[in-house]
Amino acid sequence: MLAVGLLLIAGLSLVPYKLATQTLETQTVSTFLSEQTQAKSEEKKSRGEPAFDAAAWYATHEEEPESHGVLIETMDGSRLLASHNANEIFNPASLIKLATSLVALKKLGADYRFQTRVFVDGSVDASGTLQGRLLVIGNDPTFGDVGAGLIAKELRERGIKNVKGAVAVSQDFCFNFSDSPEESAARLCKSLAFKNAEPAIADSATGQALFTLDSYPLRDVLLYMNARSSNFIAEKIGSLVGGAAGVQEFLINELQLPSAEVTIARVSGREHNRLTPRGLLTVIRALVQEAARQNLKPEDIMPVASDDKGTLRRRLAGTGLEGAVVGKTGTLTAEVDGGMASLAGIVYTKDAGDVVFVILDQGNHIWEHRQLEDQLLADVINTLATPRVVASPTPRQLLSASGLRISE
Repeated sequence: MLAVGLLLIAGLSLVPYKLATQTLETQTVSTFLSEQTQAKSEEKKSRGEPAFDAAAWYATHEEEPESHGVLIETMDGSRLLASHNANEIFNPASLIKLATSLVALKKLGADYRFQTRVFVDGSVDASGTLQGRLLVIGNDPTFGDVGAGLIAKELRERGIKNVKGAVAVSQDFCFNFSDSPEESAARLCKSLAFKNAEPAIADSATGQALFTLDSYPLRDVLLYMNARSSNFIAEKIGSLVGGAAGVQEFLINELQLPSAEVTIARVSGREHNRLTPRGLLTVIRALVQEAARQNLKPEDIMPVASDDKGTLRRRLAGTGLEGAVVGKTGTLTAEVDGGMASLAGIVYTKDAGDVVFVILDQGNHIWEHRQLEDQLLADVINTLATPRVVASPTPRQLLSASGLRISE
């Protein structure tokens, strides 16, 4: 009996040990599973899987996913919010102007000004009439009525009240976005309102240099160009930085974009250009960085949605993103690649930092695609972040007359 009792006591003494062992094993398995789950989560994150399924979103809106390209990330690249066909090649339309803006800022500088030089070739009599030619030489793509008014005022202050002869302009002179030097000369002549003056074209500057009209600084010209999506200004600025070939070379050599994924046919975005959503996001990041290097904010060279006049003026209304998006639109009609609508830029948020995005929609349903772009961007941002408004209290005046100046 004593032996049996001892065996029973010994057996019972092992029970807590077995329970403790089983508990430890259970905890170990639980910890292992937790670590595996976390590892899979980290693996998913490292694979760059987006938090928002853009392909499914397009499918639910009865759109063919393959005709759309999307890439939305935080500025620092730490979070991928949405991605679809990010490495596929599309025609970005006027989003090319962002690349043109980048190259122009890099090569010319934010404070660069076009110069319109005024010469007199003749003599001024006692009545203040110039007996000879007034020459206006320059290639400012924004020159127009305001500039002509300043020139007329400056001439009067210098004693020139009339011109009996020609008002001649250079071959590259343009007035109110006209590509025709003859038409521009006629408009300038009419605007100056000098009796007996006749418009003409000058092959070169002759006579005495009087003064120079300095254009708006490049940063203001870029803001106007991007807000209005001005093809005219884009082509003029692009011609100063190497044209389409120069911009393409910059994107390949400086930004290291794959050459097979870059085609710049026109610096304005017209015709058959090619870039991927990922390539465009690289352009936007580089543009923001270059702007910051020159003490500019993105909104200094791009319009604010639902605020500034231009193609973004009525975009994103009612989405909750009004005044929080700075960007650029793009549009091509069906004659070019079947039509295109595009939207790209930066969304300012309170909790996710700055978010960069590109949305490309191919097809001729341009109005519908613009609505889709606004809604997709709103759905992504409002799901994953909180917008932060950066719009000014009052709408900005693009190309304010105060930006022009007279110099010797």
